[in-house]
Amino acid sequence: MIRTYANQSDRFVLAGEDLAALDTAVWIDLLRPSKDEETAMERAFGVDVPTREEMSEIEISSRLYTEDGAHFMTAMMLSHTDGDNVMLSPVTFVLSGERLITVRYEEPRAIDTFVARCQKAGTFTAEGLFAGLLEGLIERAGDVLERTGHELDGVSREIFAIPPPAPKQAPVAALLKPEPKPKPRDFQSVLEQIGRKGDLLSKLYESLVSIQRLLSYAAAAAQVRKQDKEAAGRFKSLSRDVQALIDHASFLTQKINFLLDATLGMINIQQTGIIKIFSVAAVVFLPPTLIASIYGMNFDFMPELAWPYGYPFALVLMVISAIVPYQFFKWQRWL
Repeated sequence: MIRTYANQSDRFVLAGEDLAALDTAVWIDLLRPSKDEETAMERAFGVDVPTREEMSEIEISSRLYTEDGAHFMTAMMLSHTDGDNVMLSPVTFVLSGERLITVRYEEPRAIDTFVARCQKAGTFTAEGLFAGLLEGLIERAGDVLERTGHELDGVSREIFAIPPPAPKQAPVAALLKPEPKPKPRDFQSVLEQIGRKGDLLSKLYESLVSIQRLLSYAAAAAQVRKQDKEAAGRFKSLSRDVQALIDHASFLTQKINFLLDATLGMINIQQTGIIKIFSVAAVVFLPPTLIASIYGMNFDFMPELAWPYGYPFALVLMVISAIVPYQFFKWQRWL
């Protein structure tokens, strides 16, 4: 799909969605271009429209270069940013003469918002549109980063939650209605949340780094083109904003690592508590088992076999031998 935008009657308008308005367009937006559309663009402006495979190359020389007087700049943009399932896709900006050409394969909300904003304002140059698009993408990345930070705060509160103090009850009421035990925390869900946030932050970081590299190249290209004097200053300002977002993304990445370690530590504590219960149960039942084993021997000379109260004596002895270690554990606060 090709969308062309032009300055008409001191307004920025959508000129058409075909190849008819290429000559008057100041911005040509290629969304999932077909082979015929790529060929038409190359014939009209003499630029080689990069394919999706070429845009996905990670080498700097494949993303930022000049060819036939046109500047090609590729960055990774975020789409579907309303949730954690964010998509990362390349977008190429081509500054050719007084025109801006964009090649993309996804539809991020930031671009649609920018177009609606421009149509309410005046006219724009190619550099102005380019800087405005980058501002929109950076602003959207900042919103996602801010939302991720708030959600990580919620995950932190869930991990380190302190139960509120229970109201004091009268002894009789406490016997009739004991205090309910707190529900065990679902740390598996917490781990899943941390994993999703970590994946989201990695995509955010990759996008911001690619935009920062693009801005450095764009600032140098703006000085060479000398068509919009304000563009170079805007690119430098945007570069500082991106650096601040990268620093914040690095901080959140460290926080994710801390929360991951804390969650694994909490899981180990839960497992240790379960194992401790089994260990205590084994120790409590060991003396009664020993007594039962002794009196289960079939020897002729066992005085207790002839006692009329031998059987109750053995039962009481087993109960006492179980209570004594249990009370010892309670006294040592191991339970």
